[in-house]
Amino acid sequence: MVKKGERVGAISSADEKGCRFFGYGIYEGDFVPPKTIGLSGRAGIPNPRIKLDNGKTVYGCECWWGGEEAIKKKIAAYPKVVMVDIEKEREDG
Repeated sequence: MVKKGERVGAISSADEKGCRFFGYGIYEGDFVPPKTIGLSGRAGIPNPRIKLDNGKTVYGCECWWGGEEAIKKKIAAYPKVVMVDIEKEREDG
């Protein structure tokens, strides 16, 4: 189990072609996302909040996430890893 303050990784999506990856960062604890972020935000449900190394924030309801080493192993299995921007993903819906 990942504890507050530990390093984590966040995956947007993955399939047989590759992995779309938000990046690594710090698990900050559980917080209610802004109302603009999915059902969890609209319903006021606390979600894991990850502060990515690039300074942006992603919530657990927007990704698959886990400890940094576990995520490194997971993405290494994909033939291609593409970095994606969480803000662009939100804009694209």
